[in-house]
Amino acid sequence: MPDWPDMIALLATGLLGGTLGGLLGIGGSVLFIPVMTEVLGADMHTAIAAALVINICVGLSSTLGHKGTGRIMPHIVMVLVPASMVAAVVGVAVGGRFTGEMEVWLRRVFGAFIVYIIGFTIYRMFRPLSASDLAPGNVVGKHPSRVSIALVGGLKGFASGLLGIGGGSVAVTALQMFCRLRLRAAIANSAASLFFSCVVAAIVKHLSATEGMDLKQAWVYVGFVAPTAVIGAYAGSRWAHRVGRVWIRLVFVLFLGWVAYRMLLDA
Repeated sequence: MPDWPDMIALLATGLLGGTLGGLLGIGGSVLFIPVMTEVLGADMHTAIAAALVINICVGLSSTLGHKGTGRIMPHIVMVLVPASMVAAVVGVAVGGRFTGEMEVWLRRVFGAFIVYIIGFTIYRMFRPLSASDLAPGNVVGKHPSRVSIALVGGLKGFASGLLGIGGGSVAVTALQMFCRLRLRAAIANSAASLFFSCVVAAIVKHLSATEGMDLKQAWVYVGFVAPTAVIGAYAGSRWAHRVGRVWIRLVFVLFLGWVAYRMLLDA
């Protein structure tokens, strides 16, 4: 059982991570995992197992917050979900090979991908807006094909299984890049599909018996983080449709910059 300072840190982490998760369409693991590994000293695989379960709670709560906004698109979610579920299993299988001294490479892969996300997000912030960008609706230009949606789902699911993240940091960017969804629509649809890939990834991860993973400790973390994460996720998902796009992207970049430092440069 964690001591009082660690309990407070876990509760605060859940609230902040859940709020960011709802606001940005991500699971919150980019905060949960660094706190568990860097602050509490957990094994990387233990943190991933806990984060996947917490992401299930965050995904459900944030989806409720996005419901009724008109930005959740059933034809997008119905393709994202099965593709991400299959890819999540592959991601867990690959991640399970990084044990012992090899575990540091999980952190480096995590950090390298986050650097890419930061670069693309900054590009989106400063590129000139076209007429199609300013037009109403959830999609810029033509509606995306099933192939492009499935590609995003595959990337999202694989990242979820490999790194224990909800996959939103992948999906929000990829939905804009490959499917031409607007930012808030990308956030809403990412959140709506997050639950399913994390359920599959969590089940497979918990059954994998990866070396160094402590499932008892993982569920202790879940017990402290999940309740406040659910509250934060619902609040953040409501704010996502009221806060300006520039501010959402700015929070996203600053937050991911800290994560990249911890996962890559400080690995």
